[in-house]
Amino acid sequence: MVRINLLPVREILRKRELKQFAIAAATIVVVAVLAMAGTWWWLSSRISDLQAQKAAEQRKLAELQKQNERINKLKAEITTLERQRDTIKQLTQSRDTPAAFMSAIASAVPDEVWLTRIEKSGNSFSLQGQGLDNTVVVKFVENLQKIKKDAVLKRQGASAGQKPNQPFFSSVKLVQTVRTGGGPGEIQFGITGTLN
Repeated sequence: MVRINLLPVREILRKRELKQFAIAAATIVVVAVLAMAGTWWWLSSRISDLQAQKAAEQRKLAELQKQNERINKLKAEITTLERQRDTIKQLTQSRDTPAAFMSAIASAVPDEVWLTRIEKSGNSFSLQGQGLDNTVVVKFVENLQKIKKDAVLKRQGASAGQKPNQPFFSSVKLVQTVRTGGGPGEIQFGITGTLN
């Protein structure tokens, strides 16, 4: 006897395979869409983080540029102040002040000498005075010749410059001595010289 299968098995198997393919394809599409959405979300959050970081770095850069401008201004001020300080030093070293001159004269005068007249014109000076005898007048001239420039200027609060131990006076000469009598101050004298 012949048996006939009335059930369409092939059709059912084909539908089942088609259904499984559709489910697999839908799953793959959903997974791909979810992966793309996750990647997009991660990349967009990463981009926003990088943009925030870039903005913070730009703010830091702007602040550093301001500080750099302040530093450059301070450097310019320092340079100007150093130039002014050097100019003041040069003026202090080369100034012709009566204080240093008078200080040098005062440190050289022995007790037995009295000055009656001090004249200074430019770098030249002349002194007139009285002394007990010739030896104190000669001692006064020697004291004037021994005075060093750096010692006088150090007392005045300045520096002597490049040449240490340079004499303060040069060409100091006793140009006149006159005997006036027999009491104290019997020798009148005149001294000339120049300032270095």
